[in-house]
Amino acid sequence: MTSLDGFRHVYDPETLSVMTNAFDRACDFFPVQFRGNDYLRKKLAMHIIHKVDDGESDPTRLADSAVLSLLWLKR
Repeated sequence: MTSLDGFRHVYDPETLSVMTNAFDRACDFFPVQFRGNDYLRKKLAMHIIHKVDDGESDPTRLADSAVLSLLWLKR
């Protein structure tokens, strides 16, 4: 699997489950009208991927961190 950023990663099923859970939690934070926004979704996903690659494995911390990263972008 090659991403747009040129990184190659393979994640085990448990890690994918954690990432999916975190992504869903992060998306649920935003109002419904923003959840389909491709920019928002990509930023959340990329943040979660980078944090998982750095060793984070808690879905709540991943989701919170992703949401906060977007909120800081808007300042």
